[in-house]
Amino acid sequence: MEPRMEDVFALYEQKVAPLSSAQREKLLAARDEGMTPFVMGCAILRAKQEQRRSRLAGKEKHISFNYIHRIIEDWLNHGITTEERFRVYWSAITEDQHKNGGEKAHGAQEKIRREDFTYTPSKQDRSLFSFLDD
Repeated sequence: MEPRMEDVFALYEQKVAPLSSAQREKLLAARDEGMTPFVMGCAILRAKQEQRRSRLAGKEKHISFNYIHRIIEDWLNHGITTEERFRVYWSAITEDQHKNGGEKAHGAQEKIRREDFTYTPSKQDRSLFSFLDD
């Protein structure tokens, strides 16, 4: 069964803190941009994993909504929006960690191919700014 947004909200509230309506809207906006609830849940769990690692290293790391939202935005920018793409990303990270003896992988995202992403420059209406040089 596919997770729903209500599952994401419940996971966040269970693992981190109560969600405000503005935070809910940001998560819904990420869904509207194409990210599945499964991947959003993984972002929450990833942040908690980082918090655990920091605590084991003797450092206190506070997990905020903004931190999780930055993970979500980063994954959106890299096209990690579906369970399939997340699994490719995650297997690349864990593979690199095993190669580096458990260290955090520096370039783990390099495993995702360039062809997986498309960038189209935005067309700007320069008529409003005719005084600008091309």
